[in-house]
Amino acid sequence: MSWRLLAVNARAVLALLVLLVLAAAATGCASFDAVKKAGGIKDPEISIADIGISSLSLDGMTLQLALDVDNPNPLPLSLAGFDYALKLDGKQLLAGEQRDRVEIKARGSSRIRIPISLRFADLSRLLSGGLAGENLRYELQTAALVDLPVVGVKRFPASRKGEFPVPRPPTVSLTGIDIQQIGLTGARLVIGATLENPNGFGMEIGSLAYDLAVNGRRWAKSSLDGGVSLRGKGNGSISIPVELDFREMGGSLYQALTRGNGLNYQLDGSMKFAADHPLLKAVQTPFSSQGVLGVGASTLSR
Repeated sequence: MSWRLLAVNARAVLALLVLLVLAAAATGCASFDAVKKAGGIKDPEISIADIGISSLSLDGMTLQLALDVDNPNPLPLSLAGFDYALKLDGKQLLAGEQRDRVEIKARGSSRIRIPISLRFADLSRLLSGGLAGENLRYELQTAALVDLPVVGVKRFPASRKGEFPVPRPPTVSLTGIDIQQIGLTGARLVIGATLENPNGFGMEIGSLAYDLAVNGRRWAKSSLDGGVSLRGKGNGSISIPVELDFREMGGSLYQALTRGNGLNYQLDGSMKFAADHPLLKAVQTPFSSQGVLGVGASTLSR
């Protein structure tokens, strides 16, 4: 069937619906439901396809909601927005709305992704501070506002219940500098780092991006592939390779490394991880730490 024929058929259906509404208004004996039934308009199907934690910080987390809207009608529909409310352990934590319009093609479907931000402080107030090591029961209620042909905007609800943990981001700290090679013009170092998992569930670190400054000077800005498995309440280690050019960073750096004194560091970055929980499939979280780095034995090379 050509697109011209489809367009003609769609216009014919719409014209029929308009006539039915006019007839209903004139006689006063038909409801919108009757018009919808007579015109063959079917309700769209709304379902919560997925929910998960997409990002995590020291202050809170972001839930990512995937809402599927299926249009069984021969005419396109317009999603006028949606409302949502989230309950934890039977107590409503938050409610919100979004009014962005999304077109859903005829006999097609669309997946709408909705970010919902949660603050740990709000969770603590709601649950009287009982957050440590708990799985929280949640109930998510949504209602899609769908603009049906002729009928107008109608609400279509969907809900989902389950449990999710209150996760805490892994921490990163530096343990020391191992000088692989050092000369008058530069040095090759390996900096050890420890990752600690404060949660009761295990996690797999996928990647780690970092920005390292030592004694107020940037030493490295790069990323590492993860592949580090952390047991619940466990830790793991990684190595950060660094190459320094004394000509760019100054001769005082050579002296600082060869004297073996402690060096002040600031480490900032972000990591991606997945956890042993269905709601923690791909989570991104920032990290930041500071402290004093010890310098190990060096191999002097000229």
